[in-house]
Amino acid sequence: MAIRTADVVLKLGTERLQGRFSVPEEPIGVEDLLPTARGLLAHLLQRAEAEATAAGQSVSCTKGCGACCRQLVPISRTEARLLAELVERLPEPRRSEIRRRFDEARAALEESGLRQELRDRYDWPDQGRDKVRNFGLRYFEQGIACPFLEEESCSIHPDRPLSCREYLVTSPAENCRRPTAETVAKLPLPLKVWPALARFDPVEPGSRALPWVPLIMALDEPIEPLSPRPGPEMLEEFFRHLTGRQIPGQPVAPDLDE
Repeated sequence: MAIRTADVVLKLGTERLQGRFSVPEEPIGVEDLLPTARGLLAHLLQRAEAEATAAGQSVSCTKGCGACCRQLVPISRTEARLLAELVERLPEPRRSEIRRRFDEARAALEESGLRQELRDRYDWPDQGRDKVRNFGLRYFEQGIACPFLEEESCSIHPDRPLSCREYLVTSPAENCRRPTAETVAKLPLPLKVWPALARFDPVEPGSRALPWVPLIMALDEPIEPLSPRPGPEMLEEFFRHLTGRQIPGQPVAPDLDE
């Protein structure tokens, strides 16, 4: 298998991040970019944590603190498909248990009236950032736990979505139980990585919104994989999506964790 390697330099404020990324020259799927996306995000988080430490702060997220696992988690369609496949591979009776949790979450959403609003999520950009923020708070108030949350910890930690990895805080952990913009301080990142995968999917007709799926609805309907394309082409497009350069009219990712 022929491999293409690229040296990439990202400007992050006054600093630069340089990395070497390799992909097959043969056609690959969007899911094949996940190791690249995860590796890049891990490096961004490492830099951000080092900067926080230098400023006298520290990340307060620890195992057993699952407050953020009751937030509305936006993921790419590719990640939603992979989560559905992960559930299908689980042995019984665990597969049925996880499916039961998804069903209960769906019923809770229906009862609260929030599920229909989630179906209409591609209209949100026209209603402004306040709509997104207010919906996120209303969702959190329902207390609907992620179906993968067990003993206040993520049971699929190695496979958790990119947006879950991006969400770290430096404020006291107890503040996350009643989050507000004033009481919760997120670890700042120069780039969000999960939208770079989401942007591979076509935008809904007549919508300006980024294609995304609420994690809680990942099993609602089958998602077909996008057609594979040559690795170098996919890698180049990933970094275009990541930086937003040379893409006129680029859809904007919803800030659901603010």
